[in-house]
Formats: sequence, C-alpha cells, structure tokens
Amino acid sequence: MATQINQKFGSKYKSNRKDETPMFEVRNGKSVIKNSGNHEATVNRTLDFHMTKLFQWEEQSDAIESSYVCALCHENGEKRELFGPYYATHNPIKYWPSFLAKKPTAKKPTKIELWFHGSCVLWAPNVHLHGNQLTNLDNQIDIFWSQTCIVCRKTGAAISVQNKKNTFIHYPCAKNKGYKLDEHALLCNS
Repeated sequence: MATQINQKFGSKYKSNRKDETPMFEVRNGKSVIKNSGNHEATVNRTLDFHMTKLFQWEEQSDAIESSYVCALCHENGEKRELFGPYYATHNPIKYWPSFLAKKPTAKKPTKIELWFHGSCVLWAPNVHLHGNQLTNLDNQIDIFWSQTCIVCRKTGAAISVQNKKNTFIHYPCAKNKGYKLDEHALLCNS
C-alpha cells in the first residue's frame, strides 16, 4: 500500500529501503522495532522544524541590552554557550546587576535582556522552560540577585544549600567544588 501511494504521489525524500511498513523483528530473543526507510527522514524533518521554532525569538527594542554574560553565575559565554535573550522586568531600586548593564537613571521597573548557561537556569528553582520561554523569570531573578554565592561571593546564586538557612551557591561553583545536587536543587554533601 505504501509503495502504491509513493508511486502515485511521489516523495522528495528517497528511502534507502524498499520495505515501507514498520514491524517488530525478533533478534537474539529480543523484539526490535524495524522502522520504514522514511522513518528517519520524517524524524529528522520534525526535529529540524521544532529546533528552528525553539530558537526563534522576538527582540524587544524597549529592553536594556546586556553583556553576553550569564545572568546567574556572572561567567562569560563562549560562542553558542549561553541561551537567550530572555527578558525580565526588574526594579532598579532593589538591586541592579551592574555586571550586565549600566544602571538606568529612571527609578521605574525596566525590562532587561538576559542570557543564561543552560545548566545554571535549569537548576534554578521555580523557573521552567515552556517552548522557548522561561516562566516566572520576573519574580525569581530578583530573588536570585539578592542571594550571594558562598563560594565566589557574587550575586545570582540560585541553589539552596541543604541544612543551612539562607545559604546559596551558583551551579558552576557547586560543580567545581565537587558538590552533588539532588532533584530538588538542594546542595548535598559529597
């Protein structure tokens, strides 16, 4: 049937295999799914589509442009190492991340462009990736910037240290010191 459809309608993606029907095949006592020749091409097209969609963003001209530095750990990003830009509205009266951009003269909430290492933002509690957006970033970034890392003494520490009240650490600092993290983003003794 698949062969007849391909003959009638054609396909610009050529199959390496004649058999177009996915099936189970038994090899060495284990069942294995044997996909059609078009399966890999279909998966690759789908992945390409979603990756392109994921990395598209709209620049926001009203936002303050920041340095290409992780907004949490303060470390520079090499080519394609940081993800972003993401945007958060921040009140410069509370704290201003001078390592990212010059403090605005206006005392009102200001939108700022932010970049993150994947590991830093993924271990940040209460920030979640939905599509290409980080949810709850406006609320959490103020909290993170008010927390100082116990290792490097810089702001932006997002990970709580287990059994130590009001003690925080950056992801790279924890990794460099050999600490282990649990699924709740709490620092555990190694």
